[in-house]
Amino acid sequence: MTLNSTIFSVLHVNTRSVVAHNNTTKLDEIELLAAQYNFAVVCLSETWLDNSIDNVTVQLNGYAGPFRLHRRRHGGGVLAYVKNDIFCVRHFDYESDDVEILWLELKTTNFRCLYIAVCYLPPNSNSLLKQKFTDSLSTVSASLLVDPDCCILIIGDFNDHSVFKPIQLQSNLFRTLSAFGFHQFIDTATRDRVILDWALTNVPSAVLSHGVLDPINNLDHNPIFIELNFSLKYHVVSKPFLCGTIIMGTF
Repeated sequence: MTLNSTIFSVLHVNTRSVVAHNNTTKLDEIELLAAQYNFAVVCLSETWLDNSIDNVTVQLNGYAGPFRLHRRRHGGGVLAYVKNDIFCVRHFDYESDDVEILWLELKTTNFRCLYIAVCYLPPNSNSLLKQKFTDSLSTVSASLLVDPDCCILIIGDFNDHSVFKPIQLQSNLFRTLSAFGFHQFIDTATRDRVILDWALTNVPSAVLSHGVLDPINNLDHNPIFIELNFSLKYHVVSKPFLCGTIIMGTF
């Protein structure tokens, strides 16, 4: 696989515990992969983190964050890293305690806003949780898409078998995202011959490439990536600071 290191690219990995038993081998491999292809954003799902594990333990060299969202019980959780010279804001105001969706906003050089939703929907989720998950994505997307220049990237592990199925067999989640104009680009199985990990955007013309990588550290999900034709705004590297309810660099 060849990625253009000057183009905005995003990696997603389902880690199934990023530091199990204080073993950082998975994170070391992810850091090598991120450095090799110069991913602007690295997204992880099923991190299995809680407040007993500090940020230093799960830091990636060269990246701001980690931006973390935990499930309030064992398992699950999502996390994102952003190259530490990219303007980035985390939107806690778009997030909900009920679902695992983490929202980031990045700035592009043409003043277009780029939003990233890092998602995890657990397997065997009941109908109520699936509806809350769908409603949460729908509500935020509807508010953002009022701006015609808004680009949204939704990426993560959805544990949903809808890709390539006829519309009558697709999930409510998949049909709803399609109705909002989102296109799902991952077209190769990510686990057990099924596409469970998705990368969707409302601006398909911006997508340059996408794909599935070899598994990391014997994980049961393949990592996925997507490249978008956006130039981002950069700043002199400094430590992020806390401002109100968002974590941000100098915006």
